Amino acid sequence: MEESANERMKESVNERMSELANWRSGAWGRWFIAAVLAVGLLTALPVRAQDGELTISVSKQIGYNMGSQIQGTFKIKVRGPADLASVTFLLDGEPLGEATAAPFELSFKTDKYAPGWHEITAIGTTTGGQTLTARTLRFQFVTAEEAGEGVVKLVAPILVLVLAAAVVTGVFALLAGRKPAPVYDPSTYTPGEPRDYGLLGGTVCPKCGRPFGIHWWGLNISLVGKYDRCPHCGKWSLVRRAGREALLEAEAAEYAAHVAASPRPASDAETQLREQLDNSRFTDHI
Repeated sequence: MEESANERMKESVNERMSELANWRSGAWGRWFIAAVLAVGLLTALPVRAQDGELTISVSKQIGYNMGSQIQGTFKIKVRGPADLASVTFLLDGEPLGEATAAPFELSFKTDKYAPGWHEITAIGTTTGGQTLTARTLRFQFVTAEEAGEGVVKLVAPILVLVLAAAVVTGVFALLAGRKPAPVYDPSTYTPGEPRDYGLLGGTVCPKCGRPFGIHWWGLNISLVGKYDRCPHCGKWSLVRRAGREALLEAEAAEYAAHVAASPRPASDAETQLREQLDNSRFTDHI
């Protein structure tokens, strides 16, 4: 009897534990499903909100644009959801124009309106009948005279700096150009031997054909080269950095010219006698 009672008690406890485990597993499952749904809603809402937005931008085509001040011809461009059917552009709340097909954009001229602050916005309509409104942009329309003054105020300091830099560089280059060309001294180095041309590299003088290192004080001419002075012939030329092969060829040519200009060694007695006989033919005998 006692064994049967114990067995029934064990069965009852097992049933309770099984029911509790089932309830817990069911609760955890329900919590998991709810969490997944919540995450899905949170990630879906921003997408829907973004799809329903109407963005607006204003870009310059021809004219003046300095911050919020504009003058000339400008383009208003609107982007929206895929089902955007038409867009009405507004200037100070009044219709400025309409676009019924992509790209939804409109050009306008500021000179047609009074100078001062103006508000630009747009209202779009989808194929489903939904109305979307873009944010409002504020611009100050200025006259052509005011735009010209703004350009002068912007460009003048830059031109002054550029001219000042050009003058300083030119004066320095002229002063450096007054120095006499260094005399070629074979004792300083062997003509034609490899040498170090410095950080800016070497070039070949188009006037005398001799290689030299590019000077940092030469005049830079954008996308063309550098107006530099050859230390050998003393002449100014427009040069560019030469490759290693070109420098080696110039060094070899320099060496060949040096050898050709060097005095020849004394000839032997027989050769000297022949030269004397040859020269005697042009001597008048009395």
